Amino acid sequence: MKLFRRMSFQTKLLAAFIAIILLTSAAGYLFINQSVKRAFSEFATSTYSPQERAVLELVRTFYERTGDLESVLDFLGRGRREVPVLLADPERTVVYAPDERFVGRRLSVDELAEGTEVVLANGEVWTVIPSRIVLGQEIVERGFLWTTRRALWLAGFVAILVAVLLSFLLLRQITRPLRRLDTATRQIARGEFSERVSIESSDEIGRLARSFDEMAESLERAERTKKQMIADVSHELRTPLAAVRGALEGLRDGLIEPTSETLASLHDKILLTTRLVRDLHQLTLADAGRLSIHPAPCRIGEIVGTIVETIGVQLEDANIRLEKRTPDSLPMLIVDRQRIEQVFLNLLANAIRHTPEGGTISIEAREHTEGVLTSICDSGPGLAEADLAHVFDRFYRADDARTSDSGAGLGLSIAKALVDAHGGRIWAENAPSGGACFHVLLPTG
Repeated sequence: MKLFRRMSFQTKLLAAFIAIILLTSAAGYLFINQSVKRAFSEFATSTYSPQERAVLELVRTFYERTGDLESVLDFLGRGRREVPVLLADPERTVVYAPDERFVGRRLSVDELAEGTEVVLANGEVWTVIPSRIVLGQEIVERGFLWTTRRALWLAGFVAILVAVLLSFLLLRQITRPLRRLDTATRQIARGEFSERVSIESSDEIGRLARSFDEMAESLERAERTKKQMIADVSHELRTPLAAVRGALEGLRDGLIEPTSETLASLHDKILLTTRLVRDLHQLTLADAGRLSIHPAPCRIGEIVGTIVETIGVQLEDANIRLEKRTPDSLPMLIVDRQRIEQVFLNLLANAIRHTPEGGTISIEAREHTEGVLTSICDSGPGLAEADLAHVFDRFYRADDARTSDSGAGLGLSIAKALVDAHGGRIWAENAPSGGACFHVLLPTG
């Protein structure tokens, strides 16, 4: 058992195939041998020659005419080497045979059934059998069966050899991709996420290989994201912390006057750092599925109204016109109002940052088959096609006119995490008239 456990998967399968082949061949040999032996026996005993039929009829007729079994035995004895029959008594014992060695032999029921019965006057049943059935059959049968068995052994050996060879080739085709999967798994375990197996087949192993490659690609992408996130977090924290440290050292050394402007600047840097840490904490909770959501019925118009009041001053300062269309007839939403307010606050803050002075931001809500769809569109420069797929990525900033954002690049990521937590959808696209549009679809039940 221990040896079997230490065997490789290929060796185990090959051993199993060989065992099945040997057992099947042995069973086939036994079945065919018995069938051939039975068929030969039936053929040999059921085919009488005209001479044998004539002799059997002669012996039976001689007894009927004489009525004396002793005269029959005397008749047979006088031509012992010429009459090819055996005479058996009711006990199946041979009392006459051309070959003295068979006299006294007890015949089988099958051998006795091949003869002709002779009923004596006292009711005893004797049997006359062609001698070939008993004497010649053994020699012929042995020769025929030996030839047959030799052919069976040769055919079985060739079949086993071919089957083992084909099994080995088949197992190589099965285990080779498994070995590649094993090697790739070990590479992944060592942190080399670029490893791929690239097995081109449509069977279960091929599907497993494709799933493995997808998993490896996902792990590699997650590893790149993690490293990039660490680098971005370090960069985002380093800037305000360096400014705070420099100001504090200047205050300590008397190089900077402790004015209200200096303290306000330090306070802003601390708020920026605090906001970044808070945003990262929210994203971490969302990734772990531990973001607390307390849904309750509310209307989209009430949520948008609250956000507009909060951000109204920024709109006036930036000289941006806001168009709002949120009908009261829209269905009630079942959402966490505070979380959804944060979503729209982030989206509006993003739209304000990228809308030029004198531009327009529109907020439109309408009923959708899956709930309520709210669109926030600005009149800014829009998004490049390459940026649309990454606009919700963490710390992502486009390299176009929309890079004026001085934030950490987490606002849209947080918005997506909050919408996903509500079972909704959020996506971005460019409006036909120009500018970017962000759509938020929230469930109503």
